[in-house]
Amino acid sequence: MIATCLGAANVPISFDQSWKWCERWLPNGKQFYVVGIATTCWSIWKIRNKVCFDGKTFRNPIEIICHACALMKYWAGLQKEGDKEVLIQGVETMIKIALQFANEEASGGGSPNLLPDSADEGDAE
Repeated sequence: MIATCLGAANVPISFDQSWKWCERWLPNGKQFYVVGIATTCWSIWKIRNKVCFDGKTFRNPIEIICHACALMKYWAGLQKEGDKEVLIQGVETMIKIALQFANEEASGGGSPNLLPDSADEGDAE
């Protein structure tokens, strides 16, 4: 879902590949790599805990996107002034695209699964 929001043609399949993936698809956003990866991992962890320990139901990966975006927006206050606005603008764009996917899915359109390029399967750039 995040890959689709960013216009990426592949997705990382490991934590280590996440750094290379960020370098490829967000070449001018190096200052945001840690924030993006941390909020994504933290959001997956929090939703996993709700499912495993609280018996909650996981309905849609957009829940992870929304949670990650909320964290990024909150953590934007820790960024330098110019970076803060750029991060908030990126978060708002990602939420907008994720909600468009949710609306398409609700209307039966759905979106295709993105997999690593076959040539890059072991190295999701």
